[in-house]
Amino acid sequence: MPEIIVQSKCANLADLVDAPSFGEPVGDLPKQTDSCFYEKDNMFAGTWECEPGTLKLDLEVMEFCHLLEGHWKFTSESGQVDEVKAGDSWIFPNGWKGTAEVIEKVRKVYFMIA
Repeated sequence: MPEIIVQSKCANLADLVDAPSFGEPVGDLPKQTDSCFYEKDNMFAGTWECEPGTLKLDLEVMEFCHLLEGHWKFTSESGQVDEVKAGDSWIFPNGWKGTAEVIEKVRKVYFMIA
């Protein structure tokens, strides 16, 4: 019987490790760390953090996110601008393209289907 898998106190996790870039940097590569606690087939869940900077994204995944801290600005290839701050949730649809500017260090919890 499957059991619940828990990642406790995501806002205060100290075991995040260096992670490959979530996108192509525009300028200096911002430091990115991750603590993935679930990985099965093409599904992933965890906590991810990124220092200020800008990344160009061309996503081949669908991802649900909830921002625990920080401020992030997304500009889609079509020009739509969305800003998220701590407490906000959103979905990156598969095929989303644009830029993601981390204004203040962000920490999110995520569930991704690749």
